[in-house]
Amino acid sequence: MTGQGVRDLYLVVVKLIDVAARAGFILTATYGLAIAQAGQFGLIATLVGLFAFAFNFERQVDIQRRAAGEPHPVFDRYVTQALKFFLFNWTFMVPLFVLAVALWAQPGWWILALGVVVVLGEHLSNQAYQYALINHRYYPMLVVVAAKNSLLALIVLYRALFARDGFDLLFVMELWAIGSVVCTLGLGVMFVRLNAALPKSTGFHFGDDILSQHKASLTHFLIGLIAILILQFDRLAVGGLMSFEATGQYFRHTLLVSFAYQAFNIASFNRITPAIFTEAKREGVPFLRRRVLREYLKTLVGAPLLFLLAWGADRLTGGEWTERFQLSLLLMGLLVIGFMVRAAADFHALILNARHDERHILTSQGAAFAVGAALLVLLTWRYGVYGAACATIATSALYLVLVSRAVRRLEA
Repeated sequence: MTGQGVRDLYLVVVKLIDVAARAGFILTATYGLAIAQAGQFGLIATLVGLFAFAFNFERQVDIQRRAAGEPHPVFDRYVTQALKFFLFNWTFMVPLFVLAVALWAQPGWWILALGVVVVLGEHLSNQAYQYALINHRYYPMLVVVAAKNSLLALIVLYRALFARDGFDLLFVMELWAIGSVVCTLGLGVMFVRLNAALPKSTGFHFGDDILSQHKASLTHFLIGLIAILILQFDRLAVGGLMSFEATGQYFRHTLLVSFAYQAFNIASFNRITPAIFTEAKREGVPFLRRRVLREYLKTLVGAPLLFLLAWGADRLTGGEWTERFQLSLLLMGLLVIGFMVRAAADFHALILNARHDERHILTSQGAAFAVGAALLVLLTWRYGVYGAACATIATSALYLVLVSRAVRRLEA
């Protein structure tokens, strides 16, 4: 295996550990809290993910394009400049985050404050992964993030199983906030030690350093934002239209599938993206379609295993597992179907990205979200959590139809 191959394997393994640990923390809290607090926590975690993405504004894509082939000091300079960009975004978006959490989750002021600490820490932790994808010197930062999430998962698991007194939403949020602060301090120390940024040749200019960066990243941000909303708007709809108890039930199902989708992105989608981009320079669309189809077949085999594990646990416990946690195999099955349809759409969109056809991705996602959001509200209001799951399938199916048509047009 080449040096780059070893580094790629290292990155995938560490990130999978990180995702598994974070999934363990979120899932243990969701299953361990009382059902109503599980609904509140699920909504807070969803909004943390959405705003951590919004703070970034997909800045790393523009950094990658500008820093490709440049020496390390040039890349470090872009990272340093990005911190000013993020500070500007925090100033305007943190109040929106507070308002969103207050409206959807309705926690107390102290939990709102803890949520702000968490969302800022999650944003910076996400950046460690984004920059490691671009520059291997940032790989050790991933270990810090993975260690933080692993420790949080172990602590919350211990409390949920052996020390349930005081195990409530306040404890979980305080633990998450402390972990975020410690992790951010560790990442800051590491960045200061490795930073070799070239001095900036010009002074700070608001138009160049802030506004121009928003313009450079706007298209990729909109694509990513709509993609996230398609995947997560169902949670907000359920939280806005139903009780916290019903919301907690929905989160106990959808989070399992959500983390499976993250694992798919790391182990499959992100792994083959560089190869598809390279092959697109010399191969035609039919070759690319066959390439992604082979990869997608692995998803078709792997995704149903999640449902089979849930079914097996239910059979082994004589139904006690599903009754205790208020789980529904039908609801989980619907969500798994939605995941498989969405994965097929993502692979088609990858071909469009490789052929520099982001416009069709954006329009397809926008159309799917507009139709899907209306359908989601209607079906959730009428049929509850099962309606929300069916709406996610319909939204992903519409997106698949639109992007697959765009790919076929490239073949013509």
